[in-house]
Amino acid sequence: MDTKIVKETLIELIKENADNDGWVNLANLGLELSKNRVDYKELGHYKLTNFITSYSDIIEIKKDETHKLPVYYVKLRNKPSVKEKRKIVSSSPKNALTDWAYLKHYQTTFEKLRNIALDERWYYKEKDSNFPYPILSSYLHYTFYKLSQENGKISQSDKYSAFNTGLVDNRYEPIYALFEKNTTYTQPWKLVDFCIPGEGYAGKELVRNFKDMPKRAHYFSNVSDMLYDTRAGEPELDMRHIILDNAGRLPLHFLSENQPKDFSLKNPDILTIENRIKYYKDLALAIESDTKTYRNLTNRLKDAISLAIKRIDWNFKTAIPMYYPTENKMSLLLPLSLVDDEIVDIALVVEKTKSGNYIGHTILPLHWAYNNARLVARPDSDWLVAEQIDTKIDSDDEENE
Repeated sequence: MDTKIVKETLIELIKENADNDGWVNLANLGLELSKNRVDYKELGHYKLTNFITSYSDIIEIKKDETHKLPVYYVKLRNKPSVKEKRKIVSSSPKNALTDWAYLKHYQTTFEKLRNIALDERWYYKEKDSNFPYPILSSYLHYTFYKLSQENGKISQSDKYSAFNTGLVDNRYEPIYALFEKNTTYTQPWKLVDFCIPGEGYAGKELVRNFKDMPKRAHYFSNVSDMLYDTRAGEPELDMRHIILDNAGRLPLHFLSENQPKDFSLKNPDILTIENRIKYYKDLALAIESDTKTYRNLTNRLKDAISLAIKRIDWNFKTAIPMYYPTENKMSLLLPLSLVDDEIVDIALVVEKTKSGNYIGHTILPLHWAYNNARLVARPDSDWLVAEQIDTKIDSDDEENE
């Protein structure tokens, strides 16, 4: 579809579906776009929010905060602002790449990258035919964001731009992404291809235009940052944030064994987004109000952490390094077995402080944890294994938040 028609259709649909204040629920807008045959993936965006933020000069977007799934709303701006557009692009790690470059047909693009790269499992327990390589997608998006935070890591010439994907082919040759100036779509750059220097059209253009090949993203300077020092003991925990602010991330089977008084647990997957938001808020209030339940949850988390430290003592690889995009910093992941000591339910994010002690900041569903860990290196782990992660159990729309 012509980009001018896409823009006109988008504006018209927002006008038609806006409430009295001009806001439209993004999910409803997505349905209307589909009815009008506007396919954001065909336009190079992997999520509807990415597509919308590419029009941030004319569209304003807001997020209704939640413990698990947010609700987005959009409306037309009164006065387009180029300055504001730049701010939105630079402040959103998960949207940075697709705001910067048109990636062509999203699924085809990542299929091509998967075929070039050294063989690796880029999906979880169940493969989704509509979005078959979620790990690879997350990897490239957040790798680009990390590179954008490092001076000189994204190379540019008059005509081309390029970055090092951090991936290699089966000969362990580095794979680069080459882009050219974009005059057709909203993004300033357009993907040419993934390439090996000197090979194929893209590889030859890469060498012709860049004397020095772009460097990989840099995540750590000291090997000690990659290890958990068990001599420091167990991490201190932000229990309120872990249990109350992230009640929606606690496994349902764990909550069923520690159910708050006078609160009826539900399967959140069957709820609408609005009802799910309210459900998680009510759950947090019920836990906080029930002292016994709050204490039981706290004690069980502490027991799980004690077990994790013992596992690290036995095998230092148990603690897995990860990069946290929204915080732009390195942390470590620890496995938490909350119901059965043999089954890891959730990952704890810990940070080493200047004193040498550790702080446990938050918990992550396992697929979030895997995505963040994969940015640094493919996890060599006995507990964070892609094919064992069931995203139906710990699914969440907003990764790395």
